[in-house]
Amino acid sequence: MGAHPQEQRRGRGRLRPGRGFEFVTVRGGPQGNGINRAFRRTPLTTRLTSKHGAHCISNVKSTAFKRQNSVPWNDYLGENFSVRLQQFFRFMKLVQDNQLCGVVHCLFDPFKHVTSMTLSNQAQKIMEVPNAGGNSVLSEVLSCEMLKRCFGAQLLKTEMEVCYFPEGGCITDYTCRMFDTTLGVSVTRAMKYKGHYTMEDAERLLMKKLTGVLQSTQNTLEKWSKQLLHIWATSSHVANTITRAYDLIPEEVKSNTVILVTVANKSREIFMNK
Repeated sequence: MGAHPQEQRRGRGRLRPGRGFEFVTVRGGPQGNGINRAFRRTPLTTRLTSKHGAHCISNVKSTAFKRQNSVPWNDYLGENFSVRLQQFFRFMKLVQDNQLCGVVHCLFDPFKHVTSMTLSNQAQKIMEVPNAGGNSVLSEVLSCEMLKRCFGAQLLKTEMEVCYFPEGGCITDYTCRMFDTTLGVSVTRAMKYKGHYTMEDAERLLMKKLTGVLQSTQNTLEKWSKQLLHIWATSSHVANTITRAYDLIPEEVKSNTVILVTVANKSREIFMNK
């Protein structure tokens, strides 16, 4: 098939206007001297001077040349934060295929405190509407904002708008439409205030949250066929521990849930009881 009339080729990448977000895709060649960049436009300010952003783009260029056989990554660069995700197409396939489950990591780098961010209307809605009484509202707000900015997710219903029967069981935090798929999204935080985060900690968290995902999917009156478990992690160590513990979880508990582990070691407010 031919390219879309509005697509412009830049090297081996493509410029696709009007998609509402930007990814920079980089791949190192066999000798570490290849680079592909695919740009998608984003509603950024025209003169973004954030040092974080400049540092991010600089690293994209240098890392691609220094690493041999490097894995491609995607960088979202916005006004409020940047997100680096490896395995973008695997993540998309995990979401779209109702038979698949798995874990994908990304790195969240904020440019400002969440209370100073210019949030989308849907993230602002989650911030303002009543919830079921949890103490992690900011993690849910940033989850919704990140999925919208990076993957074009559209909020469908907030926590208290989702209906269940019977009531009284586990519930999901919000529902959205992403990659042409309707998802329930459950948000949690992987952290430990004292001591080392262990495999036992990760396995306990995964069993609790994945079991809750299955129950909310079974009891919901909404139309979704799978869920995304979005885990905010305090460090790469915690994220890697979760991935290792995932292999110990029974297949029937994993079901077809997709897990997105986001390392947010510069966002302490996510892990505060607010």
